[in-house]
Amino acid sequence: MAVVQLANISSTYKDHLDALYAYALHMGFDEQTAMDAIHDVFYKLCIRHTAIDDLENLRFYLFRSLRNRLIDIRRSHREFPGLEVDEINGRSDPPFHLQVTVEDEMIMEEDREEIRLTIEKVLSGLTNRQREIIFLRYIQEYSYEEIAAIMQISVESSRNLLSRTLSRLKESPLPISIIIAFIR
Repeated sequence: MAVVQLANISSTYKDHLDALYAYALHMGFDEQTAMDAIHDVFYKLCIRHTAIDDLENLRFYLFRSLRNRLIDIRRSHREFPGLEVDEINGRSDPPFHLQVTVEDEMIMEEDREEIRLTIEKVLSGLTNRQREIIFLRYIQEYSYEEIAAIMQISVESSRNLLSRTLSRLKESPLPISIIIAFIR
């Protein structure tokens, strides 16, 4: 039984180490303190008598435990300036820093390229007039009246054309807001 528990802990450690480590770094801790805190969390998990399988949400448990351990470390070492006090509920929370890493940038670039290709496919399914009205309304931010004058159609026709275009875009795998934001 203990061997199975240790095997589960080992695989859990491997599965969650990177995410826990990144979380600790974002909380403003150095690399060594982050790893020490993660090891403390897994040590407590090893000495617990409850099996990992008995935890309702293991990922939640690990993140909550790590956060609590890091707060304890910060309080005990007093190396860091005082914790910020949340005015709403009076709790003290550690600072949390979000920084984009090189790995995050690579992932975002891959995602961006995938989204770009999907958007190009969606836009290629529109007519020329539908693409034009998207450009005029959402990129150039013209009013319906201005669009009607530019495209030489009635204001009602410009509203109808945009409505039909948005209906077509809603059928795409991406939300309209992402499509519009990306083409801007």
